[in-house]
Amino acid sequence: MIPSIYSLFVLGAILTCVLTPLVRYLALQKGFVDCPQRARKVHQQATPRLGGAAILMSFLIVSAIAGFFVPQFQEMIVGANPFVGVILLGSIGIFVIGFLDDLARLSPKIKLLGEFIIAGLVVWGGNLSFTEVQFLGFGSISFPEWLGFVLSCLWIVGMANAINLIDGLDGLASGITLTGLLAVAVVGYLGGISGVTWMSTLLIGCLLGFLVFNSRPASIFLGDCGSLTLGYLAGCLALLASFRDVGVLDGIFPVLAFALPIMDCVFAIFRRTMRGRSPFSPDMEHFHHRLMAKGLSHGKAVLAMWSMAFICSFVAVASAFGKGDQLTALFVFLGMGGFVLLRYLGYFRFEFFGQLSTLIEDRKSIRSAEQAVKEAEAMLMNTTKLEVLPNVLGKAAEGMQFHEVELSFFEEDGKLGSKFGSSPNLLGKIFSWRDSSYSGYYSRDDEFVAEFPISGRNFNYGKIIYKFIDDRKKLEVHEEVLLERVHDALSSFAAKVRKKK
Repeated sequence: MIPSIYSLFVLGAILTCVLTPLVRYLALQKGFVDCPQRARKVHQQATPRLGGAAILMSFLIVSAIAGFFVPQFQEMIVGANPFVGVILLGSIGIFVIGFLDDLARLSPKIKLLGEFIIAGLVVWGGNLSFTEVQFLGFGSISFPEWLGFVLSCLWIVGMANAINLIDGLDGLASGITLTGLLAVAVVGYLGGISGVTWMSTLLIGCLLGFLVFNSRPASIFLGDCGSLTLGYLAGCLALLASFRDVGVLDGIFPVLAFALPIMDCVFAIFRRTMRGRSPFSPDMEHFHHRLMAKGLSHGKAVLAMWSMAFICSFVAVASAFGKGDQLTALFVFLGMGGFVLLRYLGYFRFEFFGQLSTLIEDRKSIRSAEQAVKEAEAMLMNTTKLEVLPNVLGKAAEGMQFHEVELSFFEEDGKLGSKFGSSPNLLGKIFSWRDSSYSGYYSRDDEFVAEFPISGRNFNYGKIIYKFIDDRKKLEVHEEVLLERVHDALSSFAAKVRKKK
């Protein structure tokens, strides 16, 4: 068994090292890049996405090779209980969802629906549901089979999105997933769960090969297709490693193995909900953002997160085989360490709870802004008439409180938009909106200007300029996200106008 594990690890690492530059080249050629001109981005140059494609291809190829040469692994893929084969098929489905999100920004509801459908099929096909959860040394809980099925689906979908949310710095999500998989591989090996050991070891090799290119300074990012797929695979493998008997699950190990992304996800949902925002809306208050706000550099923040994740993995392995007082001591140690960390990051300070009251007061205005932007998006959805644009800009202004906006388009060969790299001509007509209350003279000394491109994958359609006079010095992240929604809707609108002409 050991030589097979080593072979999978080495082959996965080498193949990922070979495929990642190829995927990077294709992403650059097709325009799949992550641009840094946004407040929540910390990288300094445009970087290709879709790195998850290299990891998944390597994972699937090596799994297929192992299926040919290792009879026991082949049985897990296409045998009577093909739980490995089901997980592999599910990874392709999750990757497709992430790829479509990278390509066209899927609605969060559509993404979640797709993720739950795939998770449900995987849990059903791989027999991953359970009816009892054991808290080793602290008793157990039993429940109906349907509830175990739902909880398994929630775990897989939750893990996919937790890894996706924490993917904010070079090598962060890859490294944290790797440390959690180390715990899964060890528990799988010591527990005699060979399928878990092989798959987790292979995935660790693939991640190490990818980290050659994803570590700071990263030359390629995971993309949503990569982070969602990694989270999905980590969730499935952690679930498999947690089974202690048929239908009996260790409820402590998987949570501890991936405690860091889970906590970050929970705090993000709570934080955004308290602000009256969607739990899926981005911000800059994740653990790594707060570490950088404390003065840590990009690289040191990543190393700090990796170290914390490794500690969680070590404690998870210990909890899987510990008993009684040993477990109690481990949990006290981890709990105190977690409390100190969260307090250091500002979550358990009096001023934090003081801020919560302010956040609650802002819920109404934030929801009003989101509703106005939603209506502006709806106005653009089913029309190609340029005459609607002033009304759209006015509707967006209701929510975003800018006092003036100017929208100008490019044209080339009589069509709206120009190919990237060409010299566009400015369209004669410029669409604008201005708050009527500022019709007279007013000082522009404190005017803040924000400019965004209106573009698609292949064409540059124009630009939009927002002007504020409320003494601001920058856009808040949630404001930028709403403005991104406006100019993304304008980009889709411009693409329809170009096709019509």
